[in-house]
Amino acid sequence: MLLNDPVTLLFIIIPFGLMTTLMLCLSYVGTSRHRAPLHWWIAGDLLLAAYRAVDLLQPGVIPSGPDWLGVLMPDSAFIANTAGLLLAIGCHTLALHHLAERTSGIAWHLRVLLMPVLLYGIGATVLLHNSYMLSWFFLFCVLTIGVQCYVTWPLRKRFRGAWALLAGHVALLIFHGHSTITLALDPPPPLTFDEPDMFSLPALAMDFMVSFLFTLSFALMLQEQLRQQVVQLSITDTLTGALNRRGAVASILHQERRQNGPQRYPLAVAMIDLDNFKRINDQHGHAMGDSALQMFANTVTRLMRKEDVFVRWGGEEFLLVFPGTDVHLAQMFMKRLREALDRPTAEPRLPFPIGFSAGLAQTPSLNSREDFEALLRSVDKALYRAKQVRGRVEVVEAMDV
Repeated sequence: MLLNDPVTLLFIIIPFGLMTTLMLCLSYVGTSRHRAPLHWWIAGDLLLAAYRAVDLLQPGVIPSGPDWLGVLMPDSAFIANTAGLLLAIGCHTLALHHLAERTSGIAWHLRVLLMPVLLYGIGATVLLHNSYMLSWFFLFCVLTIGVQCYVTWPLRKRFRGAWALLAGHVALLIFHGHSTITLALDPPPPLTFDEPDMFSLPALAMDFMVSFLFTLSFALMLQEQLRQQVVQLSITDTLTGALNRRGAVASILHQERRQNGPQRYPLAVAMIDLDNFKRINDQHGHAMGDSALQMFANTVTRLMRKEDVFVRWGGEEFLLVFPGTDVHLAQMFMKRLREALDRPTAEPRLPFPIGFSAGLAQTPSLNSREDFEALLRSVDKALYRAKQVRGRVEVVEAMDV
């Protein structure tokens, strides 16, 4: 066998593709709930290996091979080969869907994975000896790659590797789209299947290069996701799910710089302290105190807007930042929060009420860390006045600045 023989290249490429898949698996260490993208991508890579290996199961491809290798006739091998490719594309699409952390049911998964293959298989059986067989195959390549491109497009905002995938998608869509139109307008003679249906050398090289580059791009996206998870864990309070103090200031200022505009101001800031928290810990134990913190955090998270920032500032103190909100609107939020705590919906119900005191201020602009820290000092003084009475919300006054 020579290197310009497709069979030789298949024997080289298939193990190399499986090795790439193994390296991808070993390169990613993530939490169990984030491993679905990896599992689906590996399934797609295994199907790609099987799709390439199908050609070796035709009679006469390996002259001295075992008899069981010749189980597929050329026409059956063609359908199995092309259907396997579409199935592999579907698995990779589901991997990207899970990487975007979208939720969908089993029915959606089955539609993405099996519907294109079933529709293609039915049409391929009818058109197998027809001049439009190849244009039918390329049409389904366009459809499945188009769906994968649609799923990948939102990921470009989070992962640099998504751009490489999108570039590959565009190239494949142009190639397969052009092939579909050309073959439909000028159909070639029907496939005869009188000899083993093998990859051409350019097609095999292109197929392997594209799948290899796609896997490397996906590996880069997994590494970026893992890094984002580590960063998120470092700035998140594990008990309440709120931002912790370490990452809050940098996160808030970054958000202000990135989204700065008239709609962001005025910006309201509230410093909240749970009333009688030390007594709760002393009388009911620290586990019950943790439950109180979690219940308070869950209530705030349920009421706050997506753009609001919620921080566990330390102990029983929390910080809330309301973009595009004045003091009056922030006071209304505090009222709704107090009412929600008086009628808790969380289970189990706590054997004591949760009250809070708060300091509240607004600012017309926020340009630096120094501005933010000065604002926090003013809010903290207002909170100190509120705690003298408890259960109050005090707005920053001139003496607090």
